[in-house]
Amino acid sequence: MRAEQVQAFIDVTEHGSFAAAARHTGIKRSTLSASVNALEDSLGVALFERSGNSLQLTAVGESVLPDCYRLLTSASRINKHCQQHLQGVESQLCIARDDALPEVFWRQVMHDLKQRYPLTAISVYLLPPQEHAQFVLRQTVDIAFGLYTAEGASVNASNLAPVSMSLVAAPDHPLSRLPNVTKDDLAQYTQVCLTFDQGDKLVSEALFSTNYLGLTMFEVIRDAVINGTGWALLPYPLVKDALTNHTLCALNHDLLLESHYYRYVEGESLGVVATALLTNVTRFLGTTR
Repeated sequence: MRAEQVQAFIDVTEHGSFAAAARHTGIKRSTLSASVNALEDSLGVALFERSGNSLQLTAVGESVLPDCYRLLTSASRINKHCQQHLQGVESQLCIARDDALPEVFWRQVMHDLKQRYPLTAISVYLLPPQEHAQFVLRQTVDIAFGLYTAEGASVNASNLAPVSMSLVAAPDHPLSRLPNVTKDDLAQYTQVCLTFDQGDKLVSEALFSTNYLGLTMFEVIRDAVINGTGWALLPYPLVKDALTNHTLCALNHDLLLESHYYRYVEGESLGVVATALLTNVTRFLGTTR
């Protein structure tokens, strides 16, 4: 029993006759007939009741039809797996990332990857960038993406692009009413900042205030600021929409802030899917400057 014989059986069944199947598939009627005959011979049963030009599935033909569909699906999957292997496409890709870039971007890029490489199993783990290097080092993930300051960058991290940062607060926050914000002004109010695991303790990236609320995700920080909990320093791509619709306000200041870069940390050499992901992230960063 061969896959093309099963395919011929399905084609003839779906189109109702050898002639109709030949017209729709572009395969000669004689070839389809020979394939179905060979399948019947190998199985030792008649799949069709033939009466002149009329065809009707036999009881056994009707009973095996669902399994024939399953067989072709499995055969197609086996071929695709082998083709992907020969092309260097990973069978599995584990990713760590932060949420400095908008979630709508990540949803789309994951969708696109699965459409392009449907047989690659992809896992995504969301955590602060300061924890990425250890996950790559332990080979828990294959590649990690995150926002780093120049001082906070892992020695193994590679730059993708600089990211603009914005000091933001809710429109009705007292800081939003000031014509120019100073360090002393910021120190008077709660900073909502990023918190991460460092050894056996939690560390918070507070800038100018000992009064802070530390959270592990940028989006959660953004939402807390929108809620009026405090002010924050956040990546512009993540707050762009909130600034446009005035649920956040950019604070006016003359402060010298650390440079931030979106970087990636990779394990062993990148495969095809990881390289495609890297290309998508780089392209998106190029549109957000």
